[in-house]
Amino acid sequence: MSFWTLETKADVGICGYSNSLPNLFKEISLGMMNLLIPDIEARNLNKKIRKTAQWNVELQNISDDYESLILLWLEEILYKLEIENKFLVDMQCKLLPRDNSLACESQVSYVDADEVNRHLEIKAVTSHELLLKLLAENESYLSGDETIPELVGPAWVGKVIFDI
Repeated sequence: MSFWTLETKADVGICGYSNSLPNLFKEISLGMMNLLIPDIEARNLNKKIRKTAQWNVELQNISDDYESLILLWLEEILYKLEIENKFLVDMQCKLLPRDNSLACESQVSYVDADEVNRHLEIKAVTSHELLLKLLAENESYLSGDETIPELVGPAWVGKVIFDI
């Protein structure tokens, strides 16, 4: 996986790195879920019975605002967790720009959230320091967190901060 935890003064975040924008959505989504559980629980997720579904979100009257789309997508994942009791464990997504909208359609695997030992709760996804950027060949990105390596393009990099 290509995501790292970003520690901030009052919140926590994820920095992700991937070869494509849909895969960056995946890395940041799985990174967010990883924040919620202890390391031992992350290793035990593969022992739990998985279910599959399609989860979709769509922004109307927008054709290229992927930053707003990832915020909406991450909020949808939190909704599925808190309201529908579905803990996301894997996904494949398509990002679909349309004439007057932008959608994220994902095939997901999830487990019953009651079977997952969580040690953290995310209250909200924030737009604070939100970043989705395509790095050009040999362009580098430094997150400002010394635990995260220098990321070099061509690739997508993203950063999302969560209110805990």
